[in-house]
Amino acid sequence: MVNIKYGNVTNTHLTSLKLRMKQNWYLILMLAFMNSGNSSVFELQTNKQTDHITDTSNKYKANSWQYFLQHLPIVDQPILDYKGRPIDYQQKHVGIVPYDVGATDLQQCADALMRLRAEYLFQQKRYDEIGFHFVSGDYYSWNAYCNGLRPVPKGRGIKFITASHSQKNHESLRHYLDIVYNYASTISLAKELEPANRFEIGTVVIHAGSPGHCFIIIDEIRNNKVDTVYKLLEGYTPAQSIYVLRNLSEPGIVPWHKLEMGVIETASYRFDNYKLVKFE
Repeated sequence: MVNIKYGNVTNTHLTSLKLRMKQNWYLILMLAFMNSGNSSVFELQTNKQTDHITDTSNKYKANSWQYFLQHLPIVDQPILDYKGRPIDYQQKHVGIVPYDVGATDLQQCADALMRLRAEYLFQQKRYDEIGFHFVSGDYYSWNAYCNGLRPVPKGRGIKFITASHSQKNHESLRHYLDIVYNYASTISLAKELEPANRFEIGTVVIHAGSPGHCFIIIDEIRNNKVDTVYKLLEGYTPAQSIYVLRNLSEPGIVPWHKLEMGVIETASYRFDNYKLVKFE
């Protein structure tokens, strides 16, 4: 998480506030965030004397997709574009995932989510499951790439040609993903993913289009199992660092967001028309 200073609040003041304001869960949430350093995105140092705030950091198995999302490395660094330059609008984020962006304008919003999924499957050595659909409807797997199959444009569609085989390592995975980014988008990703019916870790909010946009929920915390707030992550156009969104409308609970069905407005996009989907 990102270290944020609020005026001249000291550790002594924080301790006093925690003791006097145990029932104010939003304040506790803010204080927890203020005390946290740059670490895994799931970490939340709540007041251990309270039992009405529930995080989910121990809910999922260590090899699960949800656990992977909660434990993404988040660092306090500026968002960089694919040319290595800081973007102008830094206010929209609280930290980035230190994955490379690539040297071309490819890894944008839908691509960022595919990158996360591919990295997760690679980490789990589930290589045979790494694959995505193109807007054309064609399915292209990492296995196919490693076996030398390459897509090339043909009219309004594509055809596959044979090239040199590649080893199954992270370098070839990155080359494979750059090809996927060329032929996939929010349109293909929205069709490919499974329907979701609620907001939870792993839910993708997606507006399919040209242009479209999407984000994914990477963490959540509950208050008495009634009020839930969420941590959101996305990529953007032009290709840039994958980042955790800042809540500009409710700075007191940064980086968490309240989500309800209906219009969703984040620091970077207004979702009037969208679907809820998930990888698994």
